[in-house]
Amino acid sequence: MTARRRLALTVSAAGAMLVALDGTVLMVAQPSVRRDLGASVAQTQWTSTGYLLAVAALLVIAGRLGDRYGHRRLLLCGLLGFAAASAGIAVAPGIGWVIGLRV
Repeated sequence: MTARRRLALTVSAAGAMLVALDGTVLMVAQPSVRRDLGASVAQTQWTSTGYLLAVAALLVIAGRLGDRYGHRRLLLCGLLGFAAASAGIAVAPGIGWVIGLRV
């Protein structure tokens, strides 16, 4: 296996681990989010459901954009967007902001 393929595999695995870790952290944090932000059960469920819907809806589009503008560039933009949304969620004043930033 070439070094370039090994790097691609490592980056892909790291991205998958980031998504899995995000889902795990959200599941652990949901009771606190519900309590601290005064959210209903439905609103709390939308924090994970909205993310999954957005990923499913944009997956093919993101692949096409990667083909057009470069997979590395799109991955970096996605990571920066993910980090910015996560930082926004950390200081979100209400559950609506959390849901919106998760999507």
